[in-house]
Amino acid sequence: MRDVILVSADSVRHDYLDAMPYVSETLTNHEAVTGAHYTRPSLASLLTANYQGAVESQVVEPTVAEAFSDAGYTTIGLSSSPHTDARFGFDTGFDVYEHFSEAGNRGNSLRQFASQFDLVRKVYHRFNPPHAKLSNRLPDDELIDASIEAFNEASGPRFMWLHMMGTHRPYGLGEDAVPKDIDRKALFKPEKLTDEDQAVIEEKYRATLERADAEIKRLVESVDAADPLVVFTSDHGDEFGEEGHYFHQPQRGRVADALITVPAATSDLSLTEPLSSLDIAPSILAAEAGADAIPDAWHGRDVRSASRDHALTVAPWHGSTTLAWQDFETKVVAKDADVSLSRGGETVTAERSDVDEDLKKQMRELGYVE
Repeated sequence: MRDVILVSADSVRHDYLDAMPYVSETLTNHEAVTGAHYTRPSLASLLTANYQGAVESQVVEPTVAEAFSDAGYTTIGLSSSPHTDARFGFDTGFDVYEHFSEAGNRGNSLRQFASQFDLVRKVYHRFNPPHAKLSNRLPDDELIDASIEAFNEASGPRFMWLHMMGTHRPYGLGEDAVPKDIDRKALFKPEKLTDEDQAVIEEKYRATLERADAEIKRLVESVDAADPLVVFTSDHGDEFGEEGHYFHQPQRGRVADALITVPAATSDLSLTEPLSSLDIAPSILAAEAGADAIPDAWHGRDVRSASRDHALTVAPWHGSTTLAWQDFETKVVAKDADVSLSRGGETVTAERSDVDEDLKKQMRELGYVE
């Protein structure tokens, strides 16, 4: 059985993959529809091949790590996103799980005080909109360094998943980032953006994709695996004004194509389109461990030889959910839907996640608005 490396990077649109020459030219590229509209529920559905992960915005068993472990693999997971905290089950099934997410820069004392009270915080943010920043996230080059080390120290065969954050808005640090004034204008007054502002956003976005592409190339060339199965995908895309909105704003519950169509690029593994991102785990598992290794509980399918005829995207946010169903020609969207999922006599619903203040602050640092 070959080693398997699954790389996800934040906010990568499929139609901008030309900015990633290593991924777009070395791997076989496919389009995939995500299971959800922002990081936590989307990655939960990716790593569980199960819509329940999207509905509940947390990892449910059995996971892809557990399935590879059952097949005899050493399993490794690394991420610096606060959404992939072990409190949401993302460490389930991994022999080694490194979550490089710390409190970091909390901002000024007034913002810290305001964050303690919902009403005060909302008023504060009305006049002092949060600006996304990556200064308290592990840089991608350091994540790749840690990934190479963890992979090479493990015994084979190895399954490794890592999630890169450098491609998240504002798309870099310092001069590499979208300037704060343009970032805020895009979020709150997009109609005020000039052509020059829009060009700056796209330039910064393409540049961050190029940097991520170089790190993925370095990863593949540095691990001690002769012929690993490499897969690249994303949790969601970003909007650039196509329908009047910018970036990803999960509180809006949007399921626009720019947000939910992502790459599914593979080395030496051809998938049949159309496909859902939930199909990635069963397809790579079946390729290396056989179709019998796919857990019955998974909604994802092995699409190496047969495609699916429809896909769902669940967009939960604090108890309110948008649901998109599509057959890849027609898309039906239900806003503020009453979504529940019943399996084995148990029914789960999309509800507001109860997380502690420390984690909420980390998410605000990435620009999430409650």
